[in-house]
Amino acid sequence: MEFRLLRNFIKIVELSSITAASEQLHVAQPALSRQVKALESELGVLLLRRHGRGVMPTEEGMRLVSRAKLILEDFENLQAEVTGNPKSLSGTLTLGLPPTVAEVLATHLIIRTMEKYPDVNLRIVSGFSGHVQDWLMRGKVDLGVAYEGQKSKLIKSKPIILEQLFLIQSAEASDVQDGTPITAVDALRQPLILPNPEHGLRGRIESIAQADQIDLNVVLEIDILPTMLSFVERDLGSTILPLVSVINQVRAGKLIARPIVQKAIDRTLVLMTPLNTPASRLATGFSEFLTAEVHHLATSGEWPGTTL
Repeated sequence: MEFRLLRNFIKIVELSSITAASEQLHVAQPALSRQVKALESELGVLLLRRHGRGVMPTEEGMRLVSRAKLILEDFENLQAEVTGNPKSLSGTLTLGLPPTVAEVLATHLIIRTMEKYPDVNLRIVSGFSGHVQDWLMRGKVDLGVAYEGQKSKLIKSKPIILEQLFLIQSAEASDVQDGTPITAVDALRQPLILPNPEHGLRGRIESIAQADQIDLNVVLEIDILPTMLSFVERDLGSTILPLVSVINQVRAGKLIARPIVQKAIDRTLVLMTPLNTPASRLATGFSEFLTAEVHHLATSGEWPGTTL
């Protein structure tokens, strides 16, 4: 099987047309059709289905495209290493982030990627940590950043930073000054506004409360962060969040953030990569870049309340 055949087949699938691929590749259409038939004969499967508007890959065809891209990329990287001319990162990468992480990281990461790797098309999707993990296992995202929680044998997790959680209260109704510490026991006994039990943050808080035999008083369950904070501002309850999630409201004097002491409540942010598919050069290189950017935000104070 020649690399040329793989490249041409990928182009056909990307354009959904042998005719269009023929024009772009400057290869005669009958020759491309023969190449597809040769691939199908060698692999013993049907790779393309014809229809009135062009062609579409079969399930086997999609698997071939996915693996062929990795094979060709690995070969290009090998050429670069042998010749001593390393190639900059390029291609499309989809990254999954939890909402609270996306708030601080997404815009920064997109700008830095455009500056350092202009040939990388970065796509960012947001969901709870469990959703990010599920997307990663199903191949919907290439990399995932999430809070440490459920373990999977199909995913490798690398700790990035430790994020401290704070008790967040209304500035107007509270007689406590911003920054006044509160014990974990007292914080967990407050009337709380928390996300639903499927949320990783809720699970982390519940596990700590159970360990201390504390019955949480959850007065509202809200998954939308701005809505949650608006109810806290009205003093309808407190919440427990990382400082970065409320930093603007704290600086504006609308909310206060109290460090939790005598058993700090924290959570670990991890970078997740799939173990059931080989890592591409883009995914490996971008993982290192992403980790360095997170560490920069943490050490510079742009991501407050975190430690490496």
